[in-house]
Amino acid sequence: MSSLVETFVSKASALQRQGRAGRVRDGFCFRMYTRERFEGFMDYSVPEILRVPLEELCLHIMKCNLGSPEDFLSKALDPPQLQVISNAMNLLRKIGACELNEPKLTPLGQHLAALPVNVKIGKMLIFGAIFGCLDPVATLAAVMTEKSPFTTPIGRKDEADLAKSALAMADSDHLTIYNAYLGWKKARQEGGYRSEITYCRRNFLNRTSLLTLEDVKQELIKLVKAAGFSSSTTSTSWEGNRAPQTLSFQEIALLKAVLVAGLYDNVGKIIYTKSVDVTEKLACIVETAQGKAQVHPSSVNRDLQTHGWLLYQEKIRYARVYLRETTLITPFPVLLFGGDIEVQHRERLLSIDGWIYFQAPVKIAVIFKQLRVLIDSVLRKKLENPKMSLENDRILQIITELIKTENN
Repeated sequence: MSSLVETFVSKASALQRQGRAGRVRDGFCFRMYTRERFEGFMDYSVPEILRVPLEELCLHIMKCNLGSPEDFLSKALDPPQLQVISNAMNLLRKIGACELNEPKLTPLGQHLAALPVNVKIGKMLIFGAIFGCLDPVATLAAVMTEKSPFTTPIGRKDEADLAKSALAMADSDHLTIYNAYLGWKKARQEGGYRSEITYCRRNFLNRTSLLTLEDVKQELIKLVKAAGFSSSTTSTSWEGNRAPQTLSFQEIALLKAVLVAGLYDNVGKIIYTKSVDVTEKLACIVETAQGKAQVHPSSVNRDLQTHGWLLYQEKIRYARVYLRETTLITPFPVLLFGGDIEVQHRERLLSIDGWIYFQAPVKIAVIFKQLRVLIDSVLRKKLENPKMSLENDRILQIITELIKTENN
């Protein structure tokens, strides 16, 4: 979990900043703390290897055949704790990037190591290509690697929230951003610079962020295609001069499924709270595998009250634990792309990873377990040979149709 913690700089950082005062001519450095406080500072900042997640590092250690990440990183100048490395390896195993019983990359892991993004986002991109929706998924991935284009000017928070709510789509921050992006692209193509600026001002969007998002998106698409995952013929429907708010229910369902395939196990169950006063807006509280968390106030789902499951991009700790960039999801994608399925025949339950439960007849539970075996087999063949066409693959067609028609 990411934490934003206030802390003093190190002595080395303080001295480095002091040097900035005299670069052009003799200057003065005024410090807003006492000498006694300064003497209590750490000599140096905590090394990055001890502060950040290690999934990408472990991935590249295995790609370079340098042995097990645990052994390799134990020789570092500042070796990370074994538990941190173990957590990173467990995540790589869970998303299917490395073998269960040895430090060896799977075909998916080999592809993820070639993408300069977080492993979960990389998996999402590959699934987007396989399911013929690479264009919108690359847009979402670009936002995840950069930042949201929505802005909140000082003193105009209510206006900014209203503008964002007007673009909200399918109880999803991710699809809301994609919707805003579609509107910006349409305004840019049809009305030029003036229309683009007007659209950004009206909807409280940062034009520079959108331009950066577009550049990153195109680069990600190039990288995925360079890996051999050429766009499916069905992907053309996502591209072109498309207006916002025009995604069909089937397209929304498919995009949410690909988000689940990439971001799982960032899933939590909404704790539904019925308010006595219909005008009262209650914060959305979610039960995750690690405990309760609140949807961040910037989310379109901040006061969502319903029965269901929420996918989140990031969990952060401020004064409390918040979930950022959330999407309301349905059971089918979790059953198809989530963790290990266990069928509890007597209770008529499907459990995933021992804590996500769905009530279902035994026959349905067994069918989903068999579908998982089939889809995993198809995906493994595709990952081993990215150029293999899945256009007429019956299993993929069934899975796609199942996702698109879940709520029909």
